[in-house]
Amino acid sequence: MGNGDVKGLSVNAKTLIMILLFVNVGFASKMINKYYAMKEAGYIREKTFHGQLEKRVMKAFGSMEELNKMVDDITRQKADAEKMADSFKVQGEQLKNVNKNLEDAKAKLEEEKARLQKQIWELEDSLSLAKKTLNNKDLAIQELMNNAEILEKERDVLKKQVEETLKSPGAWSIPKQ
Repeated sequence: MGNGDVKGLSVNAKTLIMILLFVNVGFASKMINKYYAMKEAGYIREKTFHGQLEKRVMKAFGSMEELNKMVDDITRQKADAEKMADSFKVQGEQLKNVNKNLEDAKAKLEEEKARLQKQIWELEDSLSLAKKTLNNKDLAIQELMNNAEILEKERDVLKKQVEETLKSPGAWSIPKQ
């Protein structure tokens, strides 16, 4: 290097580059070691958690088989609950349709009730009018009966007068015009 064949960078620059290269390689190796240490710690932590969970399961359920049975039972119960929920949903839809039909029938019955009430009122009005007409006819008949009685009495009076005048033949004469 000192003979002058190498042209370009000075010795100080080359030294500085070499130092920086070693620092970077050192830093990179340090970071790689740190990564592997963290990875190992995470694996140990996960392994510890799994072991603790397994211990808790064993303590609570006795064995993993019992836990699996419970999980299967819970899964089956969940499926049954979903079937029941679907059934309730279908029944809800059916009830909604039945309620709609009942509301329609109720509305029709209300309309029929109103129509029948109108007919009842019309019939009551007709009956009232017929009663009034009958009362008027009864009054007319009664008046005619009274007139007939009066005429009967007048006829009887006239008949008596005619008989009396017939008994005395000289007393009556033909009226002059």
